[in-house]
Amino acid sequence: MMTKFGDLAREHLERNVARSGNALVDVVIYVARPPDPWGQAAWTLAFDGAKACLPVLRKCSHRWRSLKIINEKDNHSGLLGFVLSELGLPHAPALNEVEIICHSSGWITSLNESFRFLSTTYTPSLKMLKLEGCDSNILPEQFDASSLRHVSLNFLRQFSHTPLSNSLDVFRSFLSCARNLVSLEVHRRVFFVEHAKTDNELDPIILPALRTLRIIMGAEKPAYLSSILGTIAAPNLHHLSVHGNSLTWEEDSLIDFSSPAFFPPQDEAPKFPTVCKLTMKNMLQSIYGPGQDMRSIFTALPHVTEVILDHDVREIADSLVLESYDQKVPPLWPRLQQLTIEMPPMTKFHYLPQLSEWLRLRRASGLPMPAVVIRYGLQQAGVKEDARDLMGYRKLVNDATGYRTFDTREVVKQLGKLGALVDLRVDSWIE
Repeated sequence: MMTKFGDLAREHLERNVARSGNALVDVVIYVARPPDPWGQAAWTLAFDGAKACLPVLRKCSHRWRSLKIINEKDNHSGLLGFVLSELGLPHAPALNEVEIICHSSGWITSLNESFRFLSTTYTPSLKMLKLEGCDSNILPEQFDASSLRHVSLNFLRQFSHTPLSNSLDVFRSFLSCARNLVSLEVHRRVFFVEHAKTDNELDPIILPALRTLRIIMGAEKPAYLSSILGTIAAPNLHHLSVHGNSLTWEEDSLIDFSSPAFFPPQDEAPKFPTVCKLTMKNMLQSIYGPGQDMRSIFTALPHVTEVILDHDVREIADSLVLESYDQKVPPLWPRLQQLTIEMPPMTKFHYLPQLSEWLRLRRASGLPMPAVVIRYGLQQAGVKEDARDLMGYRKLVNDATGYRTFDTREVVKQLGKLGALVDLRVDSWIE
């Protein structure tokens, strides 16, 4: 059930609510930007439309299954804050999911008041919360998030020379009230890295149920990642996913994989010994090098069975080859079962020599061979040239591993999934 103020009259909305009977409903509220945000007439029409429709939705709040509020791109008319306020504090015992999405070309949608509806009093069954594009004022100060299982925080903190509160403290306070989280996704600017630079070492927030931690850093520097990992202790973490933008990193800001974020200083034991799946994208591509102590990527995650990489595979394979030459060093990632390489269109296979050499050394040492999955996006133009690259890759890996399959011309013919040690999954698409 979708409401777009100004386009859907109250009577129409009432008919839709009545037609749904006693069934649970998914509510979507689209907050459109007034045609002339500076014109009094358009402003009044938009706000009056919201004021007329929201009481209709409140009356059926006991049947809400999900609530999604979408603020139109660069809508800074104040209508979103008005909608959150007018929505009030209805009782929504069946509400399972809340998403508040503020589309933006760079500016955060500011809010003067918190969305007090987010509480166990009004939403006792809330399991999923996604906030995108609005500042952290949306979270109530005394937010009991114990019912939450899945959270995504994106683009929350306003840039300010004189912040009213320590943004990391706000983040920590939220996590301390959400100890039952199963998955957590953190994007850039959830807090300021400067607020993490303190002489007082704080104990990490223990999230015992957390299984998936996804960090999308955007333009943030590696210190942001270290601050997040230093803030969270997840003794049962299963999947760690980190997406960076290392091409923008300077020499003095490269990541240090041996930092306390990965190894607690007390006994140097791995902080994430239970992680069995690692996704790492664009973390090692700085022109100044991949970072410090890359070996710690492997020793910090000793039980990994599945790894997903992009261009970082070249640096990873390089490091694995060097370590494999040293017979005195225990094998790295001995339990690895699958390596997935996801490449964008028009990417050449520059990592082939390193990957092939590592596979050869791994096979010679008696370790089990992982399945290698290549997910390669193809544009319509240049398909045949890319297909020839795939054939070349297939031959290199087959030669390195001693594995033989059917005629590799099938790569050109099918451009799809090939069942073998190397699984070439090719997606043809148009940008």
